[in-house]
Amino acid sequence: MLRPLLFAILCLTFGLVLQARPANALECDDQNPDYCAKCEDLEKAYKGKDLNTILVRGRSVWTPLYAAYFKDCPQIAVRYLELGANPAVGGMEGDMLATVISWDRWEVEQRSLWVKMLVLAGARLDAPPITKRTTRERLMQEYGKRDDIMALIKVAEQNGG
Repeated sequence: MLRPLLFAILCLTFGLVLQARPANALECDDQNPDYCAKCEDLEKAYKGKDLNTILVRGRSVWTPLYAAYFKDCPQIAVRYLELGANPAVGGMEGDMLATVISWDRWEVEQRSLWVKMLVLAGARLDAPPITKRTTRERLMQEYGKRDDIMALIKVAEQNGG
């Protein structure tokens, strides 16, 4: 009899603790851009912020530009790039171009638009490495000659990257 009562008390206590958390704990902001529901919300989250701010979570490097990619907000990404966001920094291990090329989140056609955007803004496959490897080295070492990777590398090369 005592165990069920103790369990009920613990559950009730735990439930009260959860209710006491602030309502905005995981709301859309510059610390939680992945919680933004719309591109407009994402833009508000970074309004007035340094567009080269870095937030590291695990292996992901969150920048306003990466958040725009994560949420598929190309218009915001273009604006951030025009305002000076670094086109090379963001995403997995901080390599934005490698992230866009390798992450099969979207089909090649959609990713190619992002690759063009980043390359035209200055990202390069063979630029000095961000983390001990160039983008091209990272792609070849981690993914090999996967068809989508090779197609997107070609897109980057054709656009000056």
